[in-house]
Amino acid sequence: MYIILYNPLSRNRKARWLTKRLVNHFKRNDVPFRLKSVLKIKDVEQYIKEAPHDVKLLLLGGDGTINTFVNQTYNLQLPREIHLMGVGSGNDFLRSLKKQQPKTQPILRMRHDNKSRFFMNGSGLGMDGAIAHRVSQSSRSGAFSYFTAALRTFLTYRPKYMEVEIDGELHKFKKAYLININSGEYIGGGMRVTPDARIEEDELQVIVVHRVRRFLIFLIFLSVYLGLHTKLRRYIFTKKARHVKATMFAPEVAQCDGECFAKTKTIEVSATGKKAKFRVFDKKTIEKNT
Repeated sequence: MYIILYNPLSRNRKARWLTKRLVNHFKRNDVPFRLKSVLKIKDVEQYIKEAPHDVKLLLLGGDGTINTFVNQTYNLQLPREIHLMGVGSGNDFLRSLKKQQPKTQPILRMRHDNKSRFFMNGSGLGMDGAIAHRVSQSSRSGAFSYFTAALRTFLTYRPKYMEVEIDGELHKFKKAYLININSGEYIGGGMRVTPDARIEEDELQVIVVHRVRRFLIFLIFLSVYLGLHTKLRRYIFTKKARHVKATMFAPEVAQCDGECFAKTKTIEVSATGKKAKFRVFDKKTIEKNT
């Protein structure tokens, strides 16, 4: 039996249509299931804890839904296997999960303003956060929405001084546009911003875009979709790290898995030591077993 957890607000409510298609698939294959909106569960952690161990859990949603789920269930001592089906606007964590197929994935923590937020895929500060904020305010979602939001932000954003402490080593950037600290390869609906990142590793991939002349930003932006931007080492700083502290000395927008935090000057990112067990849900598996 499957318990299907879905977020009716994912992908601007289009998740309802996709959920209906999945439900019809279960019915056609005579697979028992229970459908439950995560918005109607008062205590998700308790709900997961009380679910029978022989029941399979299927989570429907994008990066934001996964982010919320991880924060709601972080205190579970023995995380059970969670099957994922992407019905969100970005599904970037799922992209890396399908490609790399790791057995477990580290749960990450971003500290900001004396608060903590857990996440799975990526975090950032500076122009990256400003783009995520613009997308969150848009009535549309998806890769094209991120693309247009990025172009608009490029036209107005001014680079700033940034200090980044990576595993105790200080790096200074006079004109930094953004920093990304990621576990996954993708952000923004398919941009390979950190192509060397591996979601099974506790090590994070750090990337800083700096010193770029405005007319070159667009070309760098286009190269991100292929992961070729990291070859432009004059403008792109990359490094593997276990602990990262980034500071911009004026209020900026920070983000992790698309969730935005305004008026942030400093973020600290590291692995928590806890692991998640996410699996890609494959409808063909149902068909083979029925």
